[in-house]
Amino acid sequence: MRSRLLPLLLFSLVASILPGALADSVLLKNGTEIKGEIISDGPEGVLIEYYATATIKDQKCFKKEEVAKVVTVAEDERAFVELSNIKAPATALDTSFYDSLVDKKIPTFIKVYPYSSHLASLRETLRALDEERSRIRCGDRKIDGVWITSAQIATDPYNSGARIKFTEMKLAAGNDDPVASLQAYELLEKNYPGAAQMPDALDLAMKELDQLQAKISMDKANLAVTDINRQKAIAAAQPDQAKIMKDAMAKEDLAAKTAGKAATLDGSKFFTIYPNNKESLDALQAVVTGERTRLALLQRTPMREGLAASKEASRMVVSRNLKEATEQLISAEKLWPQNAEIVNLRKEVEELSKAPTPAPSVPAKS
Repeated sequence: MRSRLLPLLLFSLVASILPGALADSVLLKNGTEIKGEIISDGPEGVLIEYYATATIKDQKCFKKEEVAKVVTVAEDERAFVELSNIKAPATALDTSFYDSLVDKKIPTFIKVYPYSSHLASLRETLRALDEERSRIRCGDRKIDGVWITSAQIATDPYNSGARIKFTEMKLAAGNDDPVASLQAYELLEKNYPGAAQMPDALDLAMKELDQLQAKISMDKANLAVTDINRQKAIAAAQPDQAKIMKDAMAKEDLAAKTAGKAATLDGSKFFTIYPNNKESLDALQAVVTGERTRLALLQRTPMREGLAASKEASRMVVSRNLKEATEQLISAEKLWPQNAEIVNLRKEVEELSKAPTPAPSVPAKS
């Protein structure tokens, strides 16, 4: 008796814990509940697909006399799961997040399920997302929940551009794409070399070089095994299949060479990793080694100290202490000559120096 009850007990435990929150269910007369997806419900019984483990699905058919109750999730509720937790991203530099939702997914749901109780909330979500997408199309950008308008970007293109490019770099790093992150850094350093974001961007670039190095090292270590397996597969294949394999390898080699050339033409040192191409990996390795040396030297520049000095100079300008502001600017330039704030602050100091000193107020006679 014990040997028959144990499998049933284990089945009950697995079937009731592993499936997702939204699922069909079969309640058996013995009290066992199985959650999953009802495949069929007919005279022969109820067939349900469920998770036997966290990753493995299984199917089981229960006879009608075993079943006490069958609960099926409505189609619109099942379809709504994908759309239920949509939130606009805190950072949006392009419309990629919005496009499929606004143009396809939400309108399709509304069309297919016009009876759904979720229509009102989805229409409001659609309106809000479309509004944000329109802002981005007009040139606005959102960073960490704060909008930068196109007018603000036009008024201060240098600082706005640097902030946007650094955000692109961080997003790529968060997506485990060191190549894209380092490409963004290259543009930041090239176009905004004196931006306040440079010290943090430089530190992140060094981390991304480490990430890229790890990927290259892993791919190079696997290269010999991969090549042997490829050659074995070609040798064992039929002539037509072997030709297809060889053509695919040649195509991949060409793509690797093309990627490197395209990156050079675009002014970038970095290009997509092709894990099965030794020439490509060696070329990328050389770039990583050279850039790590160059950036390590650049990190010796006391950028943060220079920014602190220019910030203090700005505070002195606001308080009209022009002598102290000038001294701080001289210090800032010695620390980090490329600091873009120095030029702007010098102009402010010069303009204030030329402005007439207001005459002291004379108390009125009583």
